[in-house]
Amino acid sequence: MKLLNILFSVFLLVQPTSAFAHTLWVNCFESQAHAPGHAIVSLGWGHALPLDDILNSPNGRVNVTAFNLTDPTGKKVELYNPTLKESKPFVSNANYSVFPGDIGVQRISFEKESAPGVYQLGAKSRPAFYTKYIDTKGRQRMKLKPKDELKDIKKVLMSVKYEAFAKSFFTVGNWKTPAPIGHGLEIIPKTDLSNIRVGDMVEVEVLYHGTPLNNSPKSPEFITASSSTFGQDDGFALFSAIQKGKAQFRVQSLGQWRVVVKHKENITKDGPLKELMGKAEQAYNAATMTFSVK
Repeated sequence: MKLLNILFSVFLLVQPTSAFAHTLWVNCFESQAHAPGHAIVSLGWGHALPLDDILNSPNGRVNVTAFNLTDPTGKKVELYNPTLKESKPFVSNANYSVFPGDIGVQRISFEKESAPGVYQLGAKSRPAFYTKYIDTKGRQRMKLKPKDELKDIKKVLMSVKYEAFAKSFFTVGNWKTPAPIGHGLEIIPKTDLSNIRVGDMVEVEVLYHGTPLNNSPKSPEFITASSSTFGQDDGFALFSAIQKGKAQFRVQSLGQWRVVVKHKENITKDGPLKELMGKAEQAYNAATMTFSVK
């Protein structure tokens, strides 16, 4: 029981709000039924692959501010991006409620003359601030604002900035290791994801603001890899420590896989996030990468 309490305390430290427990990811499913083929893409939100909740869910929304496609030459175009307006039920009775949802589903059609290489799908959320505090009347409060915008703080309990990033890929012709697309926290595949088989090793590079993330006793850094075909009902995932920006794992089953990395950075007056000084005490980022195993 003591061990469980310790683990639960650690969980609270790395997941300070229920919104942080949700994950943002990009779904990408290729079809070659009709040449030259196409991809169906969408945004995932929540927990379980491939779809768990709608982006504008009343149980926790995510404001996706950018959803784009980067071609092999580096040219970027904006894709259809769902709105944030909270979903309201259009059917509601004693048994159930029905909520309309928008997850950004769209079709990307290839052409015979499409440039060969890797096309990257990228999404990111609007930076959000969470401040939990005791106010001047002794009440515990929670506001979605930076702490410097609150005037009734007596004691800060938690003050964080949170941002999520997500990526997926499809390949036309031959695979080539894709270049970074500039996410604050970014996972870059170093393995050819266009032809992954069960048992293959997948290597990734993790960059934080362009610099390789590194595991240390002071700051444990790791990736998790999970799939709806491997242990997800039991909450099971593969873990791999990030060493000098690199991590790897061996895929265990067919189907869609998701790699997740989360990073916490303390905000100091002379640190890399000094512009956030006074607004938050810590910055949390989450990044995902999805791919399919054939």
